[in-house]
Amino acid sequence: MANKARKYCSSFPCSNLAEPGSSYCREHQPAAPVKETDPFYLSVAWRRFRTWYLGQHPLCEECERRGRMTPAAMVDHIKEIKDGGARLDESNVMAMCWKCHGIKTATEKNRRKIISNPR
Repeated sequence: MANKARKYCSSFPCSNLAEPGSSYCREHQPAAPVKETDPFYLSVAWRRFRTWYLGQHPLCEECERRGRMTPAAMVDHIKEIKDGGARLDESNVMAMCWKCHGIKTATEKNRRKIISNPR
């Protein structure tokens, strides 16, 4: 299988070759967007609550429902704060592993897309 010909960097007047899969050379790659973290998640109150909750629930609660025993890596809000969920309420959080959290997050993103863009 033949390789594609490499192109020149899109940053004028750069004469370097662009990185594979990009329009720019290594020197002119645009910076990745900075993810803005809600200051609440950096607060002492949240960190203490998270540590306490993981001590009470060391296993992923979603995996436990499915009969698996996976260590929890994070505490996730069941009803998101931006949707009006309580920040430090034990009944609004659950211990989750990375895999279950990723699935839940993707599902929520898709739900928000569908709600905001009904056809």
